[in-house]
Amino acid sequence: MSRKRKPKYEEKTLREKQIDFKRHFRTYLVMSVFFIALNILGGSHQFWAIWPILGWGIGVAMQGLSLYGPLKDPEDVHPKEEDIEFSGPLPDLRDQPRKIPLRELDDRGYSEEDLV
Repeated sequence: MSRKRKPKYEEKTLREKQIDFKRHFRTYLVMSVFFIALNILGGSHQFWAIWPILGWGIGVAMQGLSLYGPLKDPEDVHPKEEDIEFSGPLPDLRDQPRKIPLRELDDRGYSEEDLV
């Protein structure tokens, strides 16, 4: 079976990078609350949770600044979908039959006898 290669960060569109950042920021917030709760419920008299929160926060801040702030890459600006002009109507692909290459049929992992 052929597996799709995960795109590298440089190959992602600006929108995909922004979605990744929002996901990363949400995870950071949830884990920060978890660290604070663990620190309080653990009975420690020292506030050790500040260190992982600050360390991780530096990475989140740098990622945010590289997408939204002054560290933004000027070459990373992609046009919005509304700004893209199409020349002519788009073809209707629903009427065309899907052609499956033979090598894709060989990688199914099952035979037709298994289905009966």
